[in-house]
Amino acid sequence: MNTIKILNYPGNKSSLMPFISKHIQKYISTGDKICDIFSGSGTVGTFLKNDYDIIANDAELYSYIISSALLNTPSCLELTNLKKIFTIKYNLNLKKLLNTQEDYIAKERFFLEKKDNDSLSNLYSSFPTIWNGSDKIINVSSLRKKNNYNLFLYYYSGTYFGIEQAIHIDCVIKSIHELNQHVEILWSCLFYAMSEIVFSKDGHMAQPLNIQKNPSKHIKQRTKKLMYFFYKKLNEFIEKSPHTNKKKKYMIYNDDIINLLNNKSFYNQNIKLIYADPPYTDMQYSRYYHLLNVAAQYNYPNPTIINGKYTKGLYTEGRNQSNLSKKSTAKEVLQKLFEFCFEHKITLALSYAYPKNKNNQKTDRYTVSIEELVNMAKKIFGTKKVQIERENYKHANYRNSITKEVYEYLILCGQEIHKSNYDLLKLKKELNCLIPTTKNPIYNTHLYWSQKSYNVIDCLIEHLSKENDIIFDPFMGSGVTILEAIQNKYNRIAIGCDINEMPKFIVESVIDNIPKNDLKTIFNTFNSVLKKLESYYFTKCPSCGNIGYISKVVFDKPIRTKNQFIIKAISYNCPLCGKNNKEPDENDYHMFCNLDCNNFVLNKKLLQNSKIAVGEFDTISDLFTPRNFSVLNRIISYINNSKEKKILNYLLMSIIHLSKITDTHSNSQWPLWIPKSNCVEKNIIELLRKRMQSLLKCKSYILNNYSNSKLVNSFSDLTPNKALILTKGSQYINSKEIPDNSVSLIITDPPYMDQVLYSEYMQLYQPFIGLKFNLKDEIVVSSANERKRNKNEYFSLLNTVFAMCKNKLKENHLMCLFFHDSNLEVWVNLINILESNGFRFISQEHIKKSKTIKNILSPKKSLNGDAILFFENTRKKLPRSNTSLTPYEIKHNVFLEAKKLLEKYGDLSTPELYDMGIMEMLIGNGWLTQISTKYKTLVDIFEEYFIWKRDCGKWHLQ
Repeated sequence: MNTIKILNYPGNKSSLMPFISKHIQKYISTGDKICDIFSGSGTVGTFLKNDYDIIANDAELYSYIISSALLNTPSCLELTNLKKIFTIKYNLNLKKLLNTQEDYIAKERFFLEKKDNDSLSNLYSSFPTIWNGSDKIINVSSLRKKNNYNLFLYYYSGTYFGIEQAIHIDCVIKSIHELNQHVEILWSCLFYAMSEIVFSKDGHMAQPLNIQKNPSKHIKQRTKKLMYFFYKKLNEFIEKSPHTNKKKKYMIYNDDIINLLNNKSFYNQNIKLIYADPPYTDMQYSRYYHLLNVAAQYNYPNPTIINGKYTKGLYTEGRNQSNLSKKSTAKEVLQKLFEFCFEHKITLALSYAYPKNKNNQKTDRYTVSIEELVNMAKKIFGTKKVQIERENYKHANYRNSITKEVYEYLILCGQEIHKSNYDLLKLKKELNCLIPTTKNPIYNTHLYWSQKSYNVIDCLIEHLSKENDIIFDPFMGSGVTILEAIQNKYNRIAIGCDINEMPKFIVESVIDNIPKNDLKTIFNTFNSVLKKLESYYFTKCPSCGNIGYISKVVFDKPIRTKNQFIIKAISYNCPLCGKNNKEPDENDYHMFCNLDCNNFVLNKKLLQNSKIAVGEFDTISDLFTPRNFSVLNRIISYINNSKEKKILNYLLMSIIHLSKITDTHSNSQWPLWIPKSNCVEKNIIELLRKRMQSLLKCKSYILNNYSNSKLVNSFSDLTPNKALILTKGSQYINSKEIPDNSVSLIITDPPYMDQVLYSEYMQLYQPFIGLKFNLKDEIVVSSANERKRNKNEYFSLLNTVFAMCKNKLKENHLMCLFFHDSNLEVWVNLINILESNGFRFISQEHIKKSKTIKNILSPKKSLNGDAILFFENTRKKLPRSNTSLTPYEIKHNVFLEAKKLLEKYGDLSTPELYDMGIMEMLIGNGWLTQISTKYKTLVDIFEEYFIWKRDCGKWHLQ
């Protein structure tokens, strides 16, 4: 956020802006007009001004000035010139004003240097002011008539300010009066400087402190130089101001709320939303900052006299007394605001902080209770059009050093909710409690990389869609989204697209082939074929001489130039003596190494790519032992001539990754990788028989849950429980295949650059089951010499897909994006692409998952599990978020957020820290681009502050 802070304002919303912004976005679109009707310190308008057309208002003059400065900041060149001109005038004026009080100034400086508090107190008592009994010499009438720019000198010297400090304030005001452009900036710098040097509690100005009771603070405050703070803030304005002037000028009002609501020019401006942060208590803001209004008006006001004495705070006559800070009138004023918004069809977002524990925290000073406010909103707008959000917060308490635990309520009242009104908070809580799983009769029958947990997808479908909605997945992979959406119980419609044939083959098999075929008969016949192949795995039992049956062989793979396997152990079953382990004999080597059939599987050369462990001369047969490659050839010879080819191909597909050479953990996530030592060969016959049993169980599950489900060939044929599957690059989807504005929800898992090379992995399957794959149109980064796909191409194609999604998905509906990458530059590119296509980031949730390959190798920097990102389709290009914070300042915020998470939850992994608030903070505040210029990953920051516990793969507080 690029806000320049002027005052330490009570109720300032700076830290709450991500919370407020997230919820008001449900009701408005980029460019809409928003009114911040109690602008206070200007925080809200300044935070939102890059996305919306802002109107600001406040009854307090100083607030009007601050909002004018923050919203309509001139260019840095203009401010630099303003600083030069102001400084010249200030220096000339200061000399004249100081000369009038040389003796007093000299004494004050001497006593301050000696830190002589008693002498200072006596000095201020003797200095002639309107408050210390010298009113016969110094009176308001004569001061006002002469206007020698000595208001602060004779009103507030010795109380709020020192003598010399007061002269500097008068001098700044005189110099501002001599200028006619951009004076709001100078006033704001003065307000900031006054709040920094004032001798009062917490920087507000309700009343000065007692000199005798606060000697150390008195000396400290009197020593502070007004102009140091003035120029500090002016330089900050120059640093953070735009390089060129914006033509757009935001409108600022300085009016009482009732007068404003009756102003025709105000309510004729097509305001979409009013944000209201009214006073909560009977404490008047004009009391806390009355000196700022005195400075801005500079009319030598009459001080208030009660019982013949000036008030302790030296308040002036005619000070604004807000009806919102009076219990007798607050409710009536707020009711008029509610009624105004309802009558003019304006959404109202009202912030209200209220104690969490009303039994332990007093509420007697609150002018309206939160219950009264909510009831008022529901009575006027109707219960269905009022939404209550709340956030835990700590309020500063000026009467006590201890902060107050409160709920920051946001009461949202709208004629209609403009954005998707899904309860993401409830969804996120459910996801957080969910134990993700792929253990399901369907997904137990095959393998697919990065397969999503079906129960997570179910949760998204249930919360974010309704019956008859179309759910679209442009990168459907194994088809989890499609299969879950068209279950009988949901009555949804699904559309999936994938570049390769295998995803469509999986869904077709589940919906059409498996339930419509007599699997028992097919498998009985197939079993008779497998029976004849069992001899490939026969071995002689060294204990009893009987024939045993091999289940697994552990071996070392030979170097290519030395074609010699080294068998280390054989696991087998002897039906006679029950032995199960042996060393190899000569016949074992012969059966293992003999390739006696290779006529039915094309031994294709693999695409070289060191990233996925494929060498220059590697072929399909190199991925298998000679024995297993021979067995597969014989199986293929049968399947190719079978009438049940589709079912048997599905069965074979499900075990290919296990029948190749693998490691002792069957690490199937690397389909083209094979180890060099401690390799494992598995018995293909056993693998197929186990999978046949899984398929028989799967059929029963499908019949129970998918009896109404069908696949169709065109969009026009889609009805509930039906799905359309497209096999092509999603970047080529046209309006005939999927009409614009037809999709209600997108759930997808796009390819993560070079992390999973799906089409290259398909090389393992194509020779066996004939499914085609598409290298040309795949959206991926690959270093393979024959395709060379770089980052620029990847992000360009991804942009094309999301541009298509923007048109297909209904406006204001949601896209759930599974995405994980530790690299901040990748996040920047992704968010920029999505925002340029009108997808506004809303929130994020971490989904736990078992270890991935990358996590096994590099647990510190890899992101174990999934992150679901929630985006809303605004259909409008969103402006790039900018921030004035340096990478160092953002890094400090990352540290604070991570520290808070670790304190709350204990040790956390890298992805948990990413997903449980830090990335949401970086994206929401527009800090992502800036932090990525300094740090490649957040791990670089975590390493500076926290301890990495390698044994559990988590970060620990120092």
